[in-house]
Amino acid sequence: MGIDYPMTRPSVVTAASVLLYVFAGFGLLGGLLLLTAGVAASGLATVVTLLLVGFSVLYIVLATKILGGSNGARITAIVLLSISIALNVIDFDEGSLVSIGLGLLVIGLLAWNRDAQAYFR
Repeated sequence: MGIDYPMTRPSVVTAASVLLYVFAGFGLLGGLLLLTAGVAASGLATVVTLLLVGFSVLYIVLATKILGGSNGARITAIVLLSISIALNVIDFDEGSLVSIGLGLLVIGLLAWNRDAQAYFR
């Protein structure tokens, strides 16, 4: 009988979490730019800005939980990124390409990588 050592975190999980932090940073930067540009003066723009900042904070929390090995955070991040990709495809512009690319990369790292799957078991 051997001693069960905790599995070390695979580098792909760390990379996915860092990309989630980058994704959140873009959202916070976008929300800050909307607020400082005065675009968020109307009611709908204010709601959109608050949602953008709220989801960015949620991505930061998810990235932190993923680093800790939370499978629930991994699944939640995959679902939210899938929704984000779908919305960016529907309303496609130049900025959507970065969001779609980052989202697909993080989903690929968390969902389809064998090391990541083993880490979250």
